[in-house]
Amino acid sequence: MNPGNHDKTTGQEAHVHIVSYKEHASTFLGLILLTIMTVTVSVFGADLYTLTVLTALAIASAKAVVVAMYFMHLKYDPKIYKAMLGVVLVLFIVFIVLTLIDYLIRN
Repeated sequence: MNPGNHDKTTGQEAHVHIVSYKEHASTFLGLILLTIMTVTVSVFGADLYTLTVLTALAIASAKAVVVAMYFMHLKYDPKIYKAMLGVVLVLFIVFIVLTLIDYLIRN
């Protein structure tokens, strides 16, 4: 038993995963592409009004999922953590839709 990988709270061996440089580089490139998409929508999609905001929020949500999955290592954690992230994202979408509906029906 490796003392560096031992979980003192449960007394069990902790699971260690090693992420390759290729995976980090592809994650970085994906985030850069999503950032370029956000800038493109904000600069060239200025006349789309509500659709611009909705698109920017969708891209920001995609970036948040990428960060959670790879940099927070959620990809390698138990499925319950992914389920909790899914619930949070669904609630986020519900609140965004409710806010959008409120915004659209105001004068």
